[in-house]
Amino acid sequence: MAVHEARQGAHGGGCTCGDCPHGAREGHRRAVAAFLAKRDELAAGQGLPAAVAHSAGASRQWVSDELTQSARAVADRSREAGDAWLHSVWLRTLQVVWGAVVVLALAQTATAIGAGWTGARTAGLLAALVAAGLLTVAARLHRARG
Repeated sequence: MAVHEARQGAHGGGCTCGDCPHGAREGHRRAVAAFLAKRDELAAGQGLPAAVAHSAGASRQWVSDELTQSARAVADRSREAGDAWLHSVWLRTLQVVWGAVVVLALAQTATAIGAGWTGARTAGLLAALVAAGLLTVAARLHRARG
């Protein structure tokens, strides 16, 4: 199935946009499938150039070089997938933090209807805003490594 997926579609799978169904993870899957297909093809004796077929040592070296090149492509796609994952975690974390601030503000407002607004409510909201702001700044500074 992975080999079949590697042969489908013209999309390279290198983008990291959130709306695209063919993101970095799909690109990594396709690179792994292409590596496995090349490995199986070479193991079956197909795709070997005639220039190196006469020598067992040259054949092994050529196969090794081809698989190394494919493995580098897999590693590049893996790095892209990891970077895309870190970016999505960063965005979701900020959404959760600021969503919690909004929920706290709504809850404070709803409970203040009967009891009235107090200084403690204001202090709680200000503390939540400061904490969310500091977490946002820290996340922005460290977003490249989670």
